[in-house]
Amino acid sequence: MIRIRVVALVSLCGVLLAACGEKPQTIGPSHRKADAQAFQGAPDDPFVAKGWTAGDRTSWNNQIRQRNQLQNEYNRVQ
Repeated sequence: MIRIRVVALVSLCGVLLAACGEKPQTIGPSHRKADAQAFQGAPDDPFVAKGWTAGDRTSWNNQIRQRNQLQNEYNRVQ
């Protein structure tokens, strides 16, 4: 009976100590916030969609609409 209590106490201490080892989940100094609007684009972005003009909000919205339609299950050919 004493052995069960000791095992339970050691297990409880192990669980409590494991909870103390969690690292803080904060944003580090490498986090950058983009101040420009999304449709402005980055000057050195290699992942630019064809047909999109940087700084043109209408072409940005058209590209987003087209991308969303390609992910629409009802529009896919079966």
